[in-house]
Amino acid sequence: MTFNGEEATLAKQPVATRPPGVPKPDPAQLDRLLLRARNAHQEGALGKAEQAYGELLALDPEHADALHLLGAIRFQQGRFEDAEALMRRSIERHPAALPLANHAAVLASLGRLDEALGRLDEALAINPTHLRALFQRGGLLGQFGRHDDALASYDRVLEINPGAVEALLKRSETLRVLSRFDEALACCNRLLALTGRTFEGSRERGLVLRALERYREAADSYSHALTAVPGSVEVMFLRGVTFLDLGEPEPALADFNMAIAASPGFIDAIYNSSIALEQLERHEEAIGRCDRVLAIEPQHAKALANRGNALRNLGRNGDAAANYASSIEVEPDSTGVLCNYANALMHIARYNDSQQACERAIALDPDFLPAWFTRGRLFLEIHRYDESLEDFAKVIATTPRDKLAHFHRGNSLRALRRHEEANDAYAQAIEIDPDYAEAHCMRSFLCLSLGDFESGWSEYEWRWRDKQLDPSRREFAQPRWTHGMSLEGKTLLLYAEQGLGDTLQFCRYAPLAKALGAKVILEVPIELMGLLATLDGVDALVVRGGPLPPFDLHCPLLSLPLEFRTGFATIPSNVPYVRANAATVEHWRERLGASQRPRIGLVWSGNALHLNDRNRSMALTELLPLLDDAFEWVSLQKVVRDEDQSALAASSIRDISAQIGDFADTAALIELMDYVVSVDTSVAHLAGALGRPLAVLLPHTPDFRWLLERDDSPWYPNARLFRQNEAGKWAPVIELLKAEMPVLVNGEAQ
Repeated sequence: MTFNGEEATLAKQPVATRPPGVPKPDPAQLDRLLLRARNAHQEGALGKAEQAYGELLALDPEHADALHLLGAIRFQQGRFEDAEALMRRSIERHPAALPLANHAAVLASLGRLDEALGRLDEALAINPTHLRALFQRGGLLGQFGRHDDALASYDRVLEINPGAVEALLKRSETLRVLSRFDEALACCNRLLALTGRTFEGSRERGLVLRALERYREAADSYSHALTAVPGSVEVMFLRGVTFLDLGEPEPALADFNMAIAASPGFIDAIYNSSIALEQLERHEEAIGRCDRVLAIEPQHAKALANRGNALRNLGRNGDAAANYASSIEVEPDSTGVLCNYANALMHIARYNDSQQACERAIALDPDFLPAWFTRGRLFLEIHRYDESLEDFAKVIATTPRDKLAHFHRGNSLRALRRHEEANDAYAQAIEIDPDYAEAHCMRSFLCLSLGDFESGWSEYEWRWRDKQLDPSRREFAQPRWTHGMSLEGKTLLLYAEQGLGDTLQFCRYAPLAKALGAKVILEVPIELMGLLATLDGVDALVVRGGPLPPFDLHCPLLSLPLEFRTGFATIPSNVPYVRANAATVEHWRERLGASQRPRIGLVWSGNALHLNDRNRSMALTELLPLLDDAFEWVSLQKVVRDEDQSALAASSIRDISAQIGDFADTAALIELMDYVVSVDTSVAHLAGALGRPLAVLLPHTPDFRWLLERDDSPWYPNARLFRQNEAGKWAPVIELLKAEMPVLVNGEAQ
């Protein structure tokens, strides 16, 4: 309630009944006191006004205008009970629209909303066009949730006074609550046409435009509001959120930081700054911001959840799961957090818990597709392929353009050996997003696995658009060598990419490049420098990350099969193409000593960070049934995982892991083995490149280079392939290998 704007009605005072002997107040004196009080009141001199109203009431205790206006002062002072009593007395003496409206404001401040609404109805019964009463009634009706009725009150105000800017603002706010956003925007535009780019009008227009998902215009409106009031913490925050809507986390973070600087305890700004930092992949900083929120509000569910997101992106899935669990304790029905929780649990092999989290989300909201998708991913991970297909089908039925669902459907179909359908699923994902690198790569793996080298090698070039290969990506001023470009007299740089096994497999192309007239520089990881010094066709061997000699052309190793148009008949399969150092072999021969039994080298696990490690590696306990006393078993593992240490110590396997230095040592050891048994790791490629007899243990869906449905390898003629017939089941593979070991090693049947 404000004093200015509407004059109080000077009521004719009814004659009061006075005790005998008390003189009647002089009306002129009362009028002078009232005028002096009103002038002081309008000038903001509340003390002088209060004194004048008091003098007037001392002369006439029931003076309606003085009671009303002294009540207004009490309201301005925050003395609501006193204000209410004075105004009630005023209205009892002389009911009028303005005192009734002001009494309603006091009652509303006291939380007596029903009485306040009744007073406004009384005011409008006296004066149906009373603007203040109509405006206040709209606000009260809004508090009651009667937004249509509130809108009618504001419409009536504007019908009486089309230029009532406060009513235009409140009308827009009400239309926004009613989700009538286009009408609200028209209202804002009308308001700004009257007032220019005011703070309130620009702020409201920003809110409406954001509701309309016109985020760029919303951000511009918030900027206009900030031009009017540069320090508005609220609008800085609102603009920051809108930049997040636009997918622009950098300016969003700047706005949140300014809001936090002005208001260090502004939790929403701190939390949303963590979202921006997470989108900028500044995960550690995002965790720090979440910690700031949680220091203020330990049960902030969203901060707990976003802390989990940042941890998961750092690969700390166990810690992420703990944060998601804490968030769910606070908000048990958050389906999105349940899905993220399920993903983290999946990555730490808590598969039953992951499934339960998915199914809890589905039970809460059967139409929440991310829960179906996440469960489909889980079923794919744990080899329940038919069930995964059902979940992906559910997603695709509702959102046919979901490229991820098509992509993972292709992965499930590939695992089920339904190759044509898998290819179609990858094609669907690519049709939706022609630049979907992962789908192109998986389709290349499918083609290569089936022996379609022409399509497969070409499609495999899409790997360079996959962010996972960013550490391998190289940029050179010199041109990339491609098929048909002359190499005569040129210096060609060949460089390693991806894993050590890939380098060992494809370095075999160096002699072919040399045969075309090139001087060949080979750049490899430091772990392979000693070993690949023996590779034919290499003029200069350099370590990755070191200085490069001058060169004319370059080509990554895994692109050489494409550029040499490699098919089955043209795979360069002459082995050995690398050799162990003779002195190193003799060194290890002395260390190992003589043996009366054939020596078998064993490798049961690879790099734990490999994306497919769970499928390609096995626990040592799964390999132990292979062992018997007919052979001497030697571990070729350079790294033995913690979970395998006790089983290794208790077994008959000779453990020399602490003595293995680099691949030159491993190569020398392989030369001293009568046979090598390895899962799909770099050691398997090394044994194959050395031409040693080799058994490779393969998961049900193997890497593309091992092809399908065959027990030999065109890449490694001395290798025998033992494949899982059922995903995740190693026992039958080990049983078959054990039965064939005497023939494989000695040429003798059991």
